[in-house]
Amino acid sequence: MDKFIKKFKKGTQYVNVVSAVTANELTSVNGVSDDYLNKKCVKFIPASGAATRMFKDLYGYLHSETEKDSIDSFFDNLKQFAFYDDIKELIDSKGIDKDQINGRTEIIYSILNDKLNYGDLPKALIKMHSYGVFSTTPIDEHIYEGEHYLNRDYVNLHFTISKDHEELFNRYVDKTLKDKEHVNITYSFQKKQTDTLAVDMDNNPFLLENGDVLYRAGGHGALIDNLNDLDADIIFIKNIDNVCHRSYVEDTIDAKRKLASAGLEVKKQIDRYILDILSDDYDLNEINAFMKETLNIVCKNELTKDRALSLLNRPLRVCGMVKNQGEPGGGPFVVDNGDYHDLQICEKSEIDLNDEVSAGILSSSQFFNPVDLVCFVKDYKDEKFNLLDYSNKERYFISEKTYKGKKLKALEHPGLWNGAMHNWNTLFVEVPLSTFNPVKTVNDLLRDGHK
Repeated sequence: MDKFIKKFKKGTQYVNVVSAVTANELTSVNGVSDDYLNKKCVKFIPASGAATRMFKDLYGYLHSETEKDSIDSFFDNLKQFAFYDDIKELIDSKGIDKDQINGRTEIIYSILNDKLNYGDLPKALIKMHSYGVFSTTPIDEHIYEGEHYLNRDYVNLHFTISKDHEELFNRYVDKTLKDKEHVNITYSFQKKQTDTLAVDMDNNPFLLENGDVLYRAGGHGALIDNLNDLDADIIFIKNIDNVCHRSYVEDTIDAKRKLASAGLEVKKQIDRYILDILSDDYDLNEINAFMKETLNIVCKNELTKDRALSLLNRPLRVCGMVKNQGEPGGGPFVVDNGDYHDLQICEKSEIDLNDEVSAGILSSSQFFNPVDLVCFVKDYKDEKFNLLDYSNKERYFISEKTYKGKKLKALEHPGLWNGAMHNWNTLFVEVPLSTFNPVKTVNDLLRDGHK
């Protein structure tokens, strides 16, 4: 408990950003090889989120019947949603008028509660795309994607889910995989021991009515434990809601192959340099140039054999980046790590906006993090890294929340692709904007990438 309270008192520790990443720091990929398919690949999909926030405006309408542009857009395009066929019979049989308040209320209620019960489902099980005779959920789309860039004989996917949704998840997956013997799906839960203490606004433990101390889930950074448990050489990471209609998926498949191919080539070179160092047959100038030009690691002091070995012998991640379109979220930056600069993905909350220089760096950001990673998690001996050894535990997040109307402070572990991977080697590769199709609200399904 004391370690949590110390962090609350210490407050958010800002990252020392040097500059926003430009084209100069991006890795260019000229050719694509399928050699990575000789390694065991697993796709890791954080999928514990409920769909509640996706339907925030619909819930708001149920409570207040207040007209908003988003509500009008939803009903104007109702027939375009993949789940429309599941409520069409109800609408037709009752003669419901979607342009009247009572009709709108009844339709929304049928979607969120009694008919589809989407308000209680995970986002993973919401119908998002229609193909005429069938519709698909994000689970289906992640499988389809994986079949086109993971190991061909055995497609491995791992979802992190909520314990509350385990039965629903298993039922859906069992049905989906009946004719897909080549697809293997596993799942895990965010570990209870990664929960963090909540405090009141004076940094005292937040007490429940029964006197117990409140602990909360520690954010997506806690999933580094789940990632660490996977048996894989290469792990692809992508959020559950970032899927597109199959008519647009070619760019995504090509981008994934590009990231994996580029990463494997760099990984091979890293391993060669490590073996050179260990055999005392190395050129520090050559290694230093590789670190600077390929890994964007710029050492402030003269590079030594031991320092080169410690910086090279780390997990490697290749992160797809898209052009910044003003979406909320983190981005790629050059960061000062003490005796060297390297590449990091930083959230806005990790940058001191009261510092004029840091705020200027943030506003100049040209690229955005869509959460599109390919991770190489084994060392030069083909042994698994302990990923927990490569995080920066000072990059935690503190936020204000409420519990039954009372304010509290919540602590989140360093983000999975932020501080949890702080001490990894990093490559940034530009990928097409068409690969980024997040569904944060139900009306996002009306965007081009979803129809």
